[in-house]
Amino acid sequence: MRELTDQIVLDAVFDRAPITRAEIAQVTGISKTTVSESVRRLEGMKLLLPAGEQRGRQGRVGTYYQVAADAGFVIAVDLHPSEIRLCATDLFGRPFLESTHQPDQPRDPDHIARQLRALITKTISQGTVGHGELLAIGVSVANPVDPRTSAVIPLEDTPYPEGVFQPQEALAGLTDAPLLVENDVNLAAVAERWHGAAREVDSFAYVFIGAGMGMGLILGDQLIQGARGVAGEIGYLSVSSQPSGTPHGFARAVAEAGFRAGKRPDKADVDPVTVARDILRRADEGDAEAQAIVEEEGRTIGEAIATVCAVVDPDLVLLGGPIGSHPALLAPVRAAVNTLAPLPAPVEAGALGDAAPLRGALAVALRRARADLRGRAKKP
Repeated sequence: MRELTDQIVLDAVFDRAPITRAEIAQVTGISKTTVSESVRRLEGMKLLLPAGEQRGRQGRVGTYYQVAADAGFVIAVDLHPSEIRLCATDLFGRPFLESTHQPDQPRDPDHIARQLRALITKTISQGTVGHGELLAIGVSVANPVDPRTSAVIPLEDTPYPEGVFQPQEALAGLTDAPLLVENDVNLAAVAERWHGAAREVDSFAYVFIGAGMGMGLILGDQLIQGARGVAGEIGYLSVSSQPSGTPHGFARAVAEAGFRAGKRPDKADVDPVTVARDILRRADEGDAEAQAIVEEEGRTIGEAIATVCAVVDPDLVLLGGPIGSHPALLAPVRAAVNTLAPLPAPVEAGALGDAAPLRGALAVALRRARADLRGRAKKP
């Protein structure tokens, strides 16, 4: 019971600091006496520190408390298709280091593994000065992740070589902090739930639309990963524009259609996301052929989402990814969902854009670090 009380008190301080013992008791429902005992224990562990006195009110003067600045820190990494994004924060989520790096060439799993290890090593060295111990690392990868082993699952036709190396192997022996590896689309869904457009619902689907297409699914406020980590791979659904078993990607499909329509005369060394964005821009400007391409691919995405609505009935569907929130795409997707789903869910754009996977990796790292904080403080 003491450990549970201490964790509840810590959570209250994280959420509302600076906060007095009386205020902690009020927001948690725990008695003032029990809160005071917990605060004394947490002060003894050097996890809570006084942060000034409460002034301007009658009666007994209260002491504000906050979590110690050197209680620990976390690292989040997003192995993005075109770059590696890294962020290190204190336990309140306040960044003290943010950086973006181009993948080492050639862009293959071995090079990415060595680069990731070097970046994490340097960040740990910088973070321990003034922030205490590293408490968790969150890593976003482009492929599914086995929820039992945290191993990255290679799928055919993955557009990102970063998605097939194993972070657990790359960072072995570097730290004893928990390493939390998760699929980028799942982490984007977590970020939208905690910080973005899904804060008011506890069941929703986040549909990533880019070079590939995937879905992060949260039901009853729980991330659904599946038995083997491949829940949400809706790019493999059999829809009208591609045969069963062939992963569908909006950007690739739009690029192919654009080449056929003469919008792009040469396929050599062309990024499909860049092509798709160009065609979306042309559609916005009134180009009839570009609009027809967007309409066709929007219907394809809507077919997949309507299937999801029929199976899990989410409160909301969010479109995200590098091109998923483009205004020209929302209308045909909504139209298809409204036509095909038995009770269509609202379809909206995500709020966090390309930052969503990194924000999600940071969120899960912070949650784990805060949960483990008291246990680590008790170690001799």
